[in-house]
Amino acid sequence: MDLCKACCALLVFLLLSTVQGCADKKPSPNSVEGQYELFNNLFPHSLDTVHIDVYEDFTCPACQQFANDFEPALIAAYGERLQIRKHYLVGSRSPVSAQILYEVAKEKGAGELASQRLFAAKLDHHNAATNAPVVERIAADMGLLAAYKDASSNPAITKKIRTAWNTEGAHIAFFPSVVVENVLLTNSNPENLNTIINSLLKQPMVQVSISPLADDKVRVRTDQDQ
Repeated sequence: MDLCKACCALLVFLLLSTVQGCADKKPSPNSVEGQYELFNNLFPHSLDTVHIDVYEDFTCPACQQFANDFEPALIAAYGERLQIRKHYLVGSRSPVSAQILYEVAKEKGAGELASQRLFAAKLDHHNAATNAPVVERIAADMGLLAAYKDASSNPAITKKIRTAWNTEGAHIAFFPSVVVENVLLTNSNPENLNTIINSLLKQPMVQVSISPLADDKVRVRTDQDQ
């Protein structure tokens, strides 16, 4: 009986300790600034270079804005202190034509050029018929029309692209998604992303201008410009 009472007392103590630990959990003063999810083992002002993975859909309007405006500004401002890895996926309801052309171009060593042209075209997020002639023109301009048409008629390629959403796409919840240092998930909001990057860098460098501009583009200014 005494052994039973002792075991019960130990169990109650462990339960109370667990509840107390959850209740007392507060943001650490050492937390990285910004809004994000999936945080683990990152410390402020601890990195010389910040690595981010960007998950985008060529037909997503927010992805198009990020790729056309903010991403180039980030690269220009941070230089080697920011490394960007890009992942192109097709949402479950998005047309696949742009992704097919990208895959064809990637095999020819022209994936980056194709991605730039596809984002610049601002394709429709849901209308495959509207996108088809636009993607064909890009393919023709790149000398890839025949290869693109062959790939488009191959159901195995379309299936592979769709399947990627169920595997690699499982790591994200929205487009565009930005994963910082493999553990921190956030969106492409310029001000928030800049806050996170600067919070991680040993020497913060830039600020993002988010005031409305005539051409609707995002600007990044360095500390030296202030």
